[in-house]
Amino acid sequence: MEDVKKGLLCQLFGGTNKDLGKHGKFRGEINVLLCGDPGTSKSQLLSYVNKISPRGIYTSGKGSSAVGLTAYITKDPDTKELILESGALVLSDRGICCIDEFDKMNDSTRSILHEVMEQQTVSIAKAGIICTLNARTAVLASANPVESRYNPTRSVVDNIQLPPTLLSRFDLIYLVLDKPDPVTDRRLAQVRVAVCVCVCVCVCARVCVCC
Repeated sequence: MEDVKKGLLCQLFGGTNKDLGKHGKFRGEINVLLCGDPGTSKSQLLSYVNKISPRGIYTSGKGSSAVGLTAYITKDPDTKELILESGALVLSDRGICCIDEFDKMNDSTRSILHEVMEQQTVSIAKAGIICTLNARTAVLASANPVESRYNPTRSVVDNIQLPPTLLSRFDLIYLVLDKPDPVTDRRLAQVRVAVCVCVCVCVCARVCVCC
């Protein structure tokens, strides 16, 4: 997975923001999408990037909501006034927001990423509070194919099935595939069996000592 790691390294360093005046701006943050078969260590890559990133936030797409990613309104316990609390995308400003299980997010939750991934801002209009928050964050997402396994007979777009407007905002898209190999799979199964036997022996030995 050297190419994937090189892409993640480029994302950690980031690019250069370019301001062309009236012609617009170009963001320097790099958005990366990892899509492939289950059990190909996509979540491990996200966890490690989150660990070494200075301002990294790790969240799961299945347990995330639009409010949790952007901002939410709450009452101050002392003054009883409404205050605005930042979400994951705002908290990871100038950092990386790792979103696991990206394919399991609701469409309404996924739609808020359009502004964040392109304009680098989050617009809020809730309970009389109207503001725009900075979300200059790089998004690292991982998703499984539609059928939980990549189908090589179908195109990449058909396997991922994300909105084209959102898919175009990812600068790097990697396919992490689990190619069947009898020799490699047999060796991996033998290693797992050996580890399980070793763990069982250690546990039994500890129980005997305690008794």
